[in-house]
Amino acid sequence: YYIFMKRSCENCTKCCEGYLSGEAHGHTFDKGRPCFFLSIGKGCSIYEDRPKDPCAGYKCLWISSPDILPEWMKPSEINNIIDVREIQGHMYISAVEAGSIISSKVLSWLISYVVTTNQNFVWECENGKYRIGSPEFVEVFDRHLSRTE
Repeated sequence: YYIFMKRSCENCTKCCEGYLSGEAHGHTFDKGRPCFFLSIGKGCSIYEDRPKDPCAGYKCLWISSPDILPEWMKPSEINNIIDVREIQGHMYISAVEAGSIISSKVLSWLISYVVTTNQNFVWECENGKYRIGSPEFVEVFDRHLSRTE
């Protein structure tokens, strides 16, 4: 039997540091632009008043599914944000670089996991996007990617 402790962000603020996109109280954050309310080394300066979407409702896979990602894959430790996303009815695991290039250890673990569990996967590496998954997912993702480039 496995017993999983509930995980907490503690000192990890990767989702607020400008690697994901969103808006909090009229301030946008996205690639290269951290959240306006991020206090470096301390976390969210408006934590109790943070908006539900995207802030309070967001959970990276490390937080939401401790039964999936091992302890060593905390975003602040691996400099990647791993979460679950959806595109046109297709769920997929996403890995976004958050401070350094995705390591071969992280990428190998994730590819092994998604292949073994038959899931779709998209990862960013040095500003490129790569994907593996069902033929339907690959087709949908490639169409979406060609429209956004």
